[in-house]
Amino acid sequence: MNDTAETGRATFSHLVTWTRGSRRRLLFALVCALAGAGLGLAQPLIVDRTIEKATAEQPVAGLLCALAAVFFGQATLQAWSTYRLDQAGEGIVLRLRQAMIDQLLRLRMAVHDRQRLGDLVSRTTADTTLLRDVLATDVVNAVVNSLVVIGGVGMMVWLDQLLAAVVMAVVIGSGAIVAVVLKGIRRETVAAQEATGALAADLERVLSAIRTVRVNRAESRESKALAERNASVYGHNVRAARLSAVVSPAIELAVQGSLIVVIVVGLSRVSSGRMTVGELVAFLLYVNYLAVPMSGLFDIGPALQTGIAALQRVQGVLDLPGETDRTPRKPTAPSARVSVPVSAPLPATGPTLSPATAPALPPDTGLALHGVRFRYTDREILKGVSFHAPRNSCTAIAGPSGAGKSTVFSLLGRFYEPTAGTITLDGRNAHTEHTLGEWRARIGLVEQDSPLMYGTLRDNLTYAAPDAEEAWLDQVVEMAGLTALIKRLPQGLDAEVGEHGSALSGGEQQRVAIARSLLARPEILLLDEPTSHLDAAHEQVLARTLRGISAECTVLVIAHRLSTIKSADRVVVLTAGHVVASGDYDAVRSHLPAPHAAAGTGRLGG
Repeated sequence: MNDTAETGRATFSHLVTWTRGSRRRLLFALVCALAGAGLGLAQPLIVDRTIEKATAEQPVAGLLCALAAVFFGQATLQAWSTYRLDQAGEGIVLRLRQAMIDQLLRLRMAVHDRQRLGDLVSRTTADTTLLRDVLATDVVNAVVNSLVVIGGVGMMVWLDQLLAAVVMAVVIGSGAIVAVVLKGIRRETVAAQEATGALAADLERVLSAIRTVRVNRAESRESKALAERNASVYGHNVRAARLSAVVSPAIELAVQGSLIVVIVVGLSRVSSGRMTVGELVAFLLYVNYLAVPMSGLFDIGPALQTGIAALQRVQGVLDLPGETDRTPRKPTAPSARVSVPVSAPLPATGPTLSPATAPALPPDTGLALHGVRFRYTDREILKGVSFHAPRNSCTAIAGPSGAGKSTVFSLLGRFYEPTAGTITLDGRNAHTEHTLGEWRARIGLVEQDSPLMYGTLRDNLTYAAPDAEEAWLDQVVEMAGLTALIKRLPQGLDAEVGEHGSALSGGEQQRVAIARSLLARPEILLLDEPTSHLDAAHEQVLARTLRGISAECTVLVIAHRLSTIKSADRVVVLTAGHVVASGDYDAVRSHLPAPHAAAGTGRLGG
């Protein structure tokens, strides 16, 4: 399956499929609209009868009251139909957007890597709104208008066949003109919506890095690039408008031309005695009454083209491959998960977990990679990686940039699957003996850029464990070195962190991310360069914290700083997708990237 959100082919039947769940409301709205239309068709007949009685100097009060009642009934039914249509439309958008949201949250990471965030947001918001109007209002109105036109034409034929034939000739000629331009309208509409998605994606890219844009004085360049995108949207919309402009004169010709022809021919027939004045007035009322539904039928073509174009973009996302899970095999041996005690006191030496008294573990416990290979597109990144991280230990993964360190973490998080080889935890295969949910419940991940969510500090800390006990939260806050920060903030844990954590410094964001992972009590904690935003004092605090954490869970850390590597129990050195050394610091020292291998501080790689 393709990993890009391409615009596939959609049809009217695909549009109708999304009305499922709102069809009862749509049917009720349709019945009300048809009943109202029926009352509308009855009005010219009442007018005809009223004119006849008035001409004969007979009382018409009863007919006038009936006409008023018909007007009121029609207005009431149309109002109720409109409300029900809007209600059904919102229900359709609710389900459609939720389907999009669920899909976006569960796409394969490889798919996410190839998408543009702004375009996905545009498809989820703007395109679904277009579909609401088409699916609810336009489809029902097309049915109602069609029946009204059929009924009105029937009444006109009943009143005078010749005038009806003249009116139909004018309408059919105008309709032929409209049909010719519909294909071009659809083409330009699809292109305009694609260009709008690209504009949203580019704007999101610029605004998410606005500080970088300004410090590099790139405002003018970015504005020019966005102007080109904006001009593309403008161009496609103008061309669609140019084609749509043909529709309006065609409708005008059909309506006004019909009225003129009816008046000219009708007066001639009245003067010849072939038609009464009341019948001519009724016929004119039918022509005038049918003007709106006829316009609606002409407009439904461009509207459907817009809706189908929107559905194609939505369907392009819904067709993307999501994460798939397999039923895990029955485990051959239970996994001995070690829980961190909530009440464990903090030692006076620093903010670390108290060491737990754990039974002796067999040598096959812990995390192991066996001949793991991984190919991304046409490039093999991991080439048979094997290493063992014993339970309750800290393993540092070192190596130059591009060696495959982050790829190992992506595989351990099951964001991707190995091309070959296996990953096991306590002898159990990560892919065949764990569901995705079970595996990720055992994993804690601290990314290098430490992304925070908009909301409060408490929201971010408890993101993975919303029901965490307050005592455990306080302990984790102390372990991560956040106590001083919380005391400094006026609202404490309820302080807002800003968009992407902008109210906090880089080091504070990283410590929040560490605390967030610890709060969920993971069996395996993955830290991607956790010291990248920390000063020397907090780096020492983190080193002590890692030693305490590794007494309770398996810690793997991607390390560039030698202080992190030297504090680890064992070090795995990756180079070009191969494990070139494994052991303690002294054993792997000669394999670390120069010139930092012999230094006591500094960073390795890039």
